[in-house]
Amino acid sequence: MDTNLISRLRDGEDSCFREIYEKYHFKVYVFVNSYAKQPADTEDIVQNVFIHLWKFRHTIHPETPLDAVLFKSSRQEIFNWYKAQDGFPLLPDGELREDQDVIAEQWDEEIALKLERINTLLEQIPERRRKIFTLHKFEQHSYKEIADEMNMTQSAVAKQISKTLQFLKENVAEQHCLMWFAIIVKFVDK
Repeated sequence: MDTNLISRLRDGEDSCFREIYEKYHFKVYVFVNSYAKQPADTEDIVQNVFIHLWKFRHTIHPETPLDAVLFKSSRQEIFNWYKAQDGFPLLPDGELREDQDVIAEQWDEEIALKLERINTLLEQIPERRRKIFTLHKFEQHSYKEIADEMNMTQSAVAKQISKTLQFLKENVAEQHCLMWFAIIVKFVDK
């Protein structure tokens, strides 16, 4: 549970906000990207989500799951973005059409299923290699940081990451999920 993170965030800890950003940026990015027309739009919306989180950090209940807060905020920011762009069909009272909510739920489920498939594949690789890949791709550790932590050379780290990418590419292609793999690799590897 993210109770500690939320408490620290509510206290205004910059390091905590950075930790939340690093932990959740990818998930928020993938979600927003499924609605955005351009990568620049996605970046702007994601930035707004995290600005919103910081501005309203005092209103977040410590027991509320942080991902729920971020995805609710993402929906609001997507709506606000497209409202400003005159891009979403609106009802007279300014709410999204009902079918937009259904579409949003379907996207949430589809993204979750694809990410679950990627995680299932990652569970099939050796534990040490999975840890190296996770540290680099999902926690944004550098090769040097991983090498120091795992007591190995940077080139050995690179080789393990390369092997994992190759394994995922081969297995994701078999499952017709290559697009999702590309999204994950593209937007996590900065």
